[in-house]
Amino acid sequence: MQRNGVKSLGNGKARVKARAPQWASWAAGLTGVGVALVPWLSGSVYVGARPVAPDDTLGALLWSADMPLMGMLLVSLLILAGFFIAAWNAGMWRLPVGRFLAPFALCILWMGLSTVLMQSGWAGMLRVVQWLVGLVSVLTIVAVVRRGASAWLVLVPVVASASLLGLRGGVEYLLNALGGVPNWRVFASFFNPNLLAGYLVMSAPLTMGLLMMLGRELPEPRRRSYTALLTVALWLQLSALALTASRLGMLAFLGAGVVLLGVAGAWRLLTRDFLARLALVGILLLGVGWLSTPATQRLTPQAAAQDVHSGAFRIETWKGAVRTALANPVFGVGTGAFEWQYPRYATVGYTRSAHNTYLEIAAESGWPALLLVIAFAFGWATRALQAELPPDPNRPAPRGMDWRPARVGLFAGVVGAALHNAVDSDLQVFANLLTLCALLGLGLALSVDGVFTLPIRAIERRGTALVVTLTLATALAAFGLGEWFANQGRYKTLVSHVPQAAELYSLARRFDASNPDYLMDAGELYYALGRRETAFELMTRSVKLKPSPRNLYRLGLYYEREGDVEQARAHYQAALERDPHSLPALLKLAQLAQRDRDEPRLSEEAKRYYERVVEIQNSPYGRIRAVPEIVETAYGFAHLALARHYRALGELPKAQAHYEQALQIFRNYREVTYPFNLAGRALGMYNPERERQILSAHLQTLSDLAALYEAQGRTQDAAALRAEYSRISAE
Repeated sequence: MQRNGVKSLGNGKARVKARAPQWASWAAGLTGVGVALVPWLSGSVYVGARPVAPDDTLGALLWSADMPLMGMLLVSLLILAGFFIAAWNAGMWRLPVGRFLAPFALCILWMGLSTVLMQSGWAGMLRVVQWLVGLVSVLTIVAVVRRGASAWLVLVPVVASASLLGLRGGVEYLLNALGGVPNWRVFASFFNPNLLAGYLVMSAPLTMGLLMMLGRELPEPRRRSYTALLTVALWLQLSALALTASRLGMLAFLGAGVVLLGVAGAWRLLTRDFLARLALVGILLLGVGWLSTPATQRLTPQAAAQDVHSGAFRIETWKGAVRTALANPVFGVGTGAFEWQYPRYATVGYTRSAHNTYLEIAAESGWPALLLVIAFAFGWATRALQAELPPDPNRPAPRGMDWRPARVGLFAGVVGAALHNAVDSDLQVFANLLTLCALLGLGLALSVDGVFTLPIRAIERRGTALVVTLTLATALAAFGLGEWFANQGRYKTLVSHVPQAAELYSLARRFDASNPDYLMDAGELYYALGRRETAFELMTRSVKLKPSPRNLYRLGLYYEREGDVEQARAHYQAALERDPHSLPALLKLAQLAQRDRDEPRLSEEAKRYYERVVEIQNSPYGRIRAVPEIVETAYGFAHLALARHYRALGELPKAQAHYEQALQIFRNYREVTYPFNLAGRALGMYNPERERQILSAHLQTLSDLAALYEAQGRTQDAAALRAEYSRISAE
């Protein structure tokens, strides 16, 4: 039915213009490009300044994902441009249904309150700005996307980008396999394989929905060419998912796939051609799984037995996150502050995230924030899954296209995200957050009665758009430009160009003055330049903004260098209060408690600290680790100190037991972790001073234990240890 240039969609409930105005196409296109670029530019997690040479900044931004904040800035500018164009030109503003928009906005508001009241500072501001950009993307998509060309301007770039990312993952695996690393797990541009899997479990169901839609709607021969392209796209994405070797990611996709097939079957959308293409993709995936070492290794019972630590670590981390949330039920520990507030509630090793988005939100921002997330998720599902009548096949041409398969794909993609966020903190990554928000916006824009139209005066609409755009752009520019200069400063530090590094960090702080990482790094540089007063001022400010155990420990080290033992001890104690398992702080406190460093017999206080380290080693904290390949040498230092103590007291059996445990730890470190640190020299993983300390302790353990064996008449064992001593010394 045609009425005043408006065409009905077939169910009579939603009407769109036959042809979208040009400004709407620009807004949709800019938004689509932004969402398509985000996994390439901002798939990583900010972990502080990363070393990037000035000549390599473009590659670090576009390929190696070393600049996630700058990538977030560029992507967000596209999103904000689309939002501004839409708000400036739209005569009537389309908004998401209130049951979704109200709790979403309140959730962000609650996160902001948590940031202010719990003083989580820079990290909280970053998290709130990311969610605000996500909300802006939803508002833009809902405002301009209709069933037609505007929808394709968002859908096509997203699917194309995900497919190219899948291709990149396959090439990455092949290059590493040919280079002698057949068990490589692909990262692409993401922080780790699991977060890449979290992205793919959203994009693959969407691709399946479009494949089902075009296979039903397009005439030959266009149907054959487009469905062939989408079949290849789906295979590339699922191949990359398999090569991540993320078992939980594959399970999340299977769950999303079951939902897609179930809803599509209930709505009578499945066709024989679609099922045949899924079968073809499945057969090709079996070949990928058979050829790829990581996928096959991770799915064997032996691998499950070896990787039991991974599941145990997640479960214990979830328990710690629940304890954190229960202890801080209203506003949490502060939005974005999980990394440094969680350790006091932890029973297992260090982690940046809760490995569960829902528990992390509850721990950081309180239970009300989690309830609001559940509320807007439920509100979205009630609209996105609302059934509609298919187009009338008897209606004369042109007949409206049936968009229900695309809606099913969007719904399944969100279900995949919901499932994977239950086992990982996907939304910590801006790429996954923005992609999910795009799916949410598309789900409402294409659904029946998913939006409502609100008349807003032009001056109010444009004024609000201008304020929102400028505010978010300013905050994003501070984050991005600060990272741009800080990363170059980190590189200059690694190559020992300290004055240039200090200047670059000064520029970074000029743009992003509240970033505690830049303050701490700049303070250390000024200390190296001899400007002690400025150095301690900057480092103290950093600790106030981010009182993490690591920052407290680093400041304590500088007080110790200055000879201020009391201040050093106070900061080590503060680090231990924040993290009762802080091994570096325990070792430092033990050393400070021992006045004569050359005396092997320990004071009672020092002995208690070393025994606490050994106790931690034998606890779940020491046994259950996220990355068991990284050997913790603090346990070796503690065993060595206790061994020398008992040897001096004449308790030789106890001394021998501690020496042998220390030797096992140092051997494991040299075999497993040392090569990894050496290979990461360019990334700042190699600390020559610390490596010398570890080597010295290793050699002393060999020498002392060889002497004990010699005294027991075990000459052969002693000779073997001395030969090892000579070999390591020569190396």
